[in-house]
Amino acid sequence: MTPEEVAAATALPIAMLGSKYYFSETTNAALAEAGFSGLSGYVGGRGGVLGDVATDVVVSAFALFSPSFIEMGWTQTKEQGTPTDAAAAFAEGLGRWAAETFGHLDGLADFAAAARAVFDATNPMSQPLYAGWRAMPVPDDPAAATGLALKILRELRFGFHVHGLSAVGMTPVEAVVAQLGPEQAQMFGWAGPFPDPEPLKAIHQQAEEITTARMNEVYEAIDADQRAHMAATVTAIAAVVLG
Repeated sequence: MTPEEVAAATALPIAMLGSKYYFSETTNAALAEAGFSGLSGYVGGRGGVLGDVATDVVVSAFALFSPSFIEMGWTQTKEQGTPTDAAAAFAEGLGRWAAETFGHLDGLADFAAAARAVFDATNPMSQPLYAGWRAMPVPDDPAAATGLALKILRELRFGFHVHGLSAVGMTPVEAVVAQLGPEQAQMFGWAGPFPDPEPLKAIHQQAEEITTARMNEVYEAIDADQRAHMAATVTAIAAVVLG
């Protein structure tokens, strides 16, 4: 399998899996056990790998969200504990979720190893969330390690996408509206009136093409058999989790 083929086969499922582990009862239970709830579960759970940094740093890393949304979540995180503890709790919940949902699948250890080879060869360039999650301890359990790898791959593509959006001159609001629509922009904390998404879609597609090209490159770090295994494993996980 070529780098282009594995990138194409895995991009959408990995993106969609995020909505499952972010909102799973298992992940949220792990966060609650550590004292985190509400927006801190997402903002702190995801951004806690950045450490105890100023809010502006987290706003920059999350890129597409309203600053007020991120500020609220980061404030809640610090009221409920430390950002580092929030990220650790999220990682624990992610591992439990992975073991419960697709831990019965074969080949997970090989998937996690191939993904780690990709990460070892892909140095972050203005990709703080990818860098932070790449530095998290890898669990011994193959399913938990695979869950972490899926999270890191998602953050890697997100970082490249932010680069692409910047290259084509899109604002955060324009990017969200173009891809997801005005209703979802509100979920990201933005308030209207929103721009017409139609004229923005062609520009957003240019950013997607930049993102895809960069993701194609990272899979050059592993061989064709490893790429095929990664694609097959993501497909199998998506079949179980997404249906």
